[in-house]
Amino acid sequence: MINREKVEMEGFTGRCLCRAITYKSHTAPLKTFNCHCEDCRRCSGAPHLTNIHVKEADLSIKGALKSYIHQSESGNKITKKFYKHCGCQMFSFNEGKPGLVRVRAGTVNELDIVKPQVDVWVSKKIPSIKIDEILDQFQKNFI
Repeated sequence: MINREKVEMEGFTGRCLCRAITYKSHTAPLKTFNCHCEDCRRCSGAPHLTNIHVKEADLSIKGALKSYIHQSESGNKITKKFYKHCGCQMFSFNEGKPGLVRVRAGTVNELDIVKPQVDVWVSKKIPSIKIDEILDQFQKNFI
């Protein structure tokens, strides 16, 4: 028998800046990571972007999002999803990782679930930015 209360506690929710778009992950994060690549820095306007991997099948989104598609440095096609009114970027999909969604950690309601485990694209980080030496580090992306 499934303990529905436990399943609910493992999920998390989030929203865009203006609250028009909401989502629910029905499971806990698979992996949380800080990305230092140029694309993530530029799209977030921050020194790095913290992403949370969840399975696409476990994510429910309420509302219509716009897409921006580009090729990443690794050569994969990336589809970024954002809300057209407030401009909040919420998710991205990497064709090299089918079935996974990158949820932008800054959109999460339950902040205690945001626990990065790894830093990726450390080779592209802003030189003056210090990273947590306890976290695993990858010069490019993790496998």
